Amino acid sequence: MNILQIISGRGVNGALVYCKLLSEELALRGHQVTLLCRPSSWMKSNVDPQSVEVIESNMWRFPLTELKRIAAVVGERKIDLVHTHMTRAQNFGIGLKLMTGVPVVATAHNRHFELHWNFNDYVIANSRSTFDYHSRINRIPGHRMETIYCCTDYDRLKNVPADAVTGVRQRLRLKSGDFLIGVIGEIAHRKGHWHLVRALPAIASQVPDLKVVFVGRFGRQQPHVRKIRKFLAKNDLAGMTKWVGRQSNVADYMAACELTVVPSVEEPLGLVAIESLMAGTPVVASRTGGLTEIIKHNETGLLVPVGDEAAIAQAVIALASDDNRRNTLGFQGRAFVSQAFAPQRLIDQVENVYNRLLQRRRAAQDCD
Repeated sequence: MNILQIISGRGVNGALVYCKLLSEELALRGHQVTLLCRPSSWMKSNVDPQSVEVIESNMWRFPLTELKRIAAVVGERKIDLVHTHMTRAQNFGIGLKLMTGVPVVATAHNRHFELHWNFNDYVIANSRSTFDYHSRINRIPGHRMETIYCCTDYDRLKNVPADAVTGVRQRLRLKSGDFLIGVIGEIAHRKGHWHLVRALPAIASQVPDLKVVFVGRFGRQQPHVRKIRKFLAKNDLAGMTKWVGRQSNVADYMAACELTVVPSVEEPLGLVAIESLMAGTPVVASRTGGLTEIIKHNETGLLVPVGDEAAIAQAVIALASDDNRRNTLGFQGRAFVSQAFAPQRLIDQVENVYNRLLQRRRAAQDCD
């Protein structure tokens, strides 16, 4: 099968990490995979060039110059199917479909009202929560959509060396007894960091050796970030927090933490929660979206109501004071995600979608 994967994000995020893994795994299975990304995308320098050929495009639809160029590539390479990720890529993919007639699968990594969804031949929702949203809001019929969880490369998370963990804690200048909370991912309003920060005074009063590390992209001048930093300074909490920005060794940071907090206001899936559990680090998460499909309360982690700062504080304090409970949740969480989010099984399901679509297309062509 000749497959064109299209993804429009530039900076690393869950969708790009998943698209990279999917593309490389499909290539290992014997498919010809071409990946279309935007110039200067993280994907360009991170996907394996030996298995996946990368081409670049700004993905402008108007004027039609770029669509025509990529449509010619689709024809020359005899592409059987296009799989798109993220809005700009998905709109571009619909343009390619109209020009070439090649079927298009779109993965819904987020929950937005958008016009392109029903022009796709098939939609893959990254969680049951995302499926429900697109069924209700974008009116995608059930026979043209299914849930297939996104996944990532777990090998880097399961066996983080002890010296890597020690290295992270040394870089953060932690003492041996410090209790480290990890907050992983872009600092954005929908991620709910404000609610965790507002809970920190109560947590710090009960966990005297508390430290918090923010790992992920942030803009110092963004109003949301400035609001957080101002609150931390006003409440004498700045000294217990570390802002390290993007890191290439996120797995090391996850393994170095006693606990990960995912206080999202809205979360289609929650890859950070999956990765944290795979690293053996327990999770406190908001009861929203796909997070409720990952975190089973008191089994694989703790769930708290969205925006409930008192509940966040209570959950963190409870786990900080109970090593056995933390270890049990981490162990059970890893066992659960190892099975439910196993890459081989999930990519089997994606491959099955491709095969069904192409069989249907061949059957329709035979009837003609």
